[in-house]
Amino acid sequence: MNQSLDECKTRLSSIQSYRRQFLMVTKATVTSSKTVDFSFRGPFGFEAHTVLVGVESDSPTQYIFESSGGNIDLMGLVDFTAIRSNCTEVTLAVHYEIKNRIFAWLDRKFRFVDAFLNSELRSIRSHFEGIAAPVPERAGMMPVLRTATA
Repeated sequence: MNQSLDECKTRLSSIQSYRRQFLMVTKATVTSSKTVDFSFRGPFGFEAHTVLVGVESDSPTQYIFESSGGNIDLMGLVDFTAIRSNCTEVTLAVHYEIKNRIFAWLDRKFRFVDAFLNSELRSIRSHFEGIAAPVPERAGMMPVLRTATA
């Protein structure tokens, strides 16, 4: 991002400033206890919901979070690295597990949660960078049913 490390951390930690940029998120509300009530819709009727809780970190350039409750378990790390005075690299690592066995299998097969995360991150980056969001390439949900080419 084209911002200093402190400015980048401040802007990204305020979900209220970019909540409208989320495309498939149905709820992202920060509660008084600094948790985030989070829900999104996926394909096949999947509706994820969880509460994200921050975890203490020894590093001032990292945010660690995990989920509490809901139908998807999440844990993640956001790391901020100052490249230059007004250039910050933001790295996100997320691990998730869908509790419903059918939706977990569908996600392993079609990777719809990965597609959701990538789409939302592109939208947020575009918002903060002030650039037009790239048009996502729509991959077919069932590549087996596509017409074969010679």
